[in-house]
Amino acid sequence: MIVLAIILGILQGLTEFLPISSSGHLAILEHYFGVAEPVTLAVFLHFGTFLATLVYFSRPIRDLMRGMVRRDRQSIGYIRNICIGTIPIVIFAFLFKRYIEQSFTNLTLVALLLGITGAILILTGVVVRGTKKITLVSAVLIGVSQMFAVFPGISRSGVTIASGLFLKVKPDKVFTFSFLLSLPAIAGAFFLEAVSISSLENIPSLFIGMVFSFLSGLVALKILRLLVEKYFHLFGIYCLVISLIIYLAQ
Repeated sequence: MIVLAIILGILQGLTEFLPISSSGHLAILEHYFGVAEPVTLAVFLHFGTFLATLVYFSRPIRDLMRGMVRRDRQSIGYIRNICIGTIPIVIFAFLFKRYIEQSFTNLTLVALLLGITGAILILTGVVVRGTKKITLVSAVLIGVSQMFAVFPGISRSGVTIASGLFLKVKPDKVFTFSFLLSLPAIAGAFFLEAVSISSLENIPSLFIGMVFSFLSGLVALKILRLLVEKYFHLFGIYCLVISLIIYLAQ
């Protein structure tokens, strides 16, 4: 159990933040290798990536909280944008819950969605980088793109950052907004999984998995931050290759 927790922790941390779809990789692992992620472990792994996001973006989060206390208009507007950007995924996940759950067992669909993610990421390579800030309109559009990430194969970080780049938002701005936008979604997933836990077993393994998820998540965020400016599209090649391999293997 400890080895499984370490492997899934590393996988969760890397694929949750790098634009290659964590859910898609988990579906592939389960189909071909029989590696299933227990619900209890999934809760701890999600909490690890949640903590990684909080730690990595502690400064902007702290600045936003201070701005809220001071009733700073810019901070209030930014938090408003996060809230509004979260609405589409909440509504979408509620309306299509059954179809979303069924999609995890359809590996052909997973391969197709990974290919779509790859194509979107590659297109960012020909987009001239902009200098805009996050606005209400861009927050809504990025939020709409995020809602499709409930399906395995669609990378949440991939489509949200790509959407921002297409909208000419400055790369570092959309990078930060993408992951601050992820906090409500990750927290929601964590809560929904947590309420289904009836008992805790193998507690040391759960905490080890959480630690590896946290550490690999921090590494992934650092890597992505370095590559988002000029080399973000390279992740698209990886997604397309994996998509093609899975599709041909069917």
